[in-house]
Amino acid sequence: MNTPRLVFASALLVMLTTSCAQSRDAPAQGNNSSGTASSSTSIANKKSMETNYQNASPEVPQMTAGEISKRMLDLIGKIKTAEDFSAKNLELATGLKVYFDPVNSREYGTGAKITDTWFFNITVILGSKDSERSRLLFSFDDQTHSHADMTPICKVDFEAYAKRLNELGFQQKPVYGEHGRLGTWRFSRDEIVIHVDIRGESKERPNHDCVSMITISA
Repeated sequence: MNTPRLVFASALLVMLTTSCAQSRDAPAQGNNSSGTASSSTSIANKKSMETNYQNASPEVPQMTAGEISKRMLDLIGKIKTAEDFSAKNLELATGLKVYFDPVNSREYGTGAKITDTWFFNITVILGSKDSERSRLLFSFDDQTHSHADMTPICKVDFEAYAKRLNELGFQQKPVYGEHGRLGTWRFSRDEIVIHVDIRGESKERPNHDCVSMITISA
């Protein structure tokens, strides 16, 4: 995860917990399609995010890894151009409120808790020039930073993701890094390119590949 995205993802979960707390203290205001967050995106928010998120009310959005995997694969199947990364489409696909970066309206995202250890983040970064491709980044994140077992995440494993992406018309090939080690898997269909990062489920099942991050560019 690169630093700008890490900062926004951290702030995003602050937004989620703050939003839920405010919803308990204030009258309902109606459902806005896309809100602008007021929280700072400084790195200093990261620790407070983790503490707040662990202690958050059950009203904080929560979803199983299987459900968000299905929703993401359904969304991927509909992506043909960068316009399909819109905040409206992201909300429709996930059923979650989308938050905009307060200092960069071309970056927005959403996320939710899966377990006390795992949450997922989705961030869209729109290209600022015609020559820049837009990106959607989806990741399963261990908020304990302890390389926790991915068992709660891996019920929909890499094999299941790859099978579905192949069914959706994507061509698959491995991408190797230094010393011939597998770096990521690349899936492509027309102008859409997807990179899927994987990780072994646990020490007991190191060869069971789980999806840790997906980067989609259009």
